[in-house]
Amino acid sequence: MENSAVVSPLDGFVEMRSWLWWLSITFYGIGDVLTTATTQLAGPVAEGSPVVGWAAGAYGLLGLVGLKIVAFAVAYAVWRSVDHPHNVGVPLALSVLGVGLTTWNLVVIGATFSG
Repeated sequence: MENSAVVSPLDGFVEMRSWLWWLSITFYGIGDVLTTATTQLAGPVAEGSPVVGWAAGAYGLLGLVGLKIVAFAVAYAVWRSVDHPHNVGVPLALSVLGVGLTTWNLVVIGATFSG
């Protein structure tokens, strides 16, 4: 008897697709913007990204939010253009990146205020 169900390593992530989008909005969108803005206001903290540094320097918080909106628009366009189930990589990548960036910014903030 032949099993018609094909198991893919992506199956678990595909089931979590909505959750991954919320996680990416929370960390890559909100968490990174808030912690980046805090590091910019905290004082002598250099921004690692020249694009983010320019946007924050020229437009402040609106520049950061604008960059995030553009990033999410591009990510959504890529997500729509890639076949299912492989498109789950888009919210997964944004989630991982967002958690990493937010965590790094929190470490920088902690180091800035503890010293």
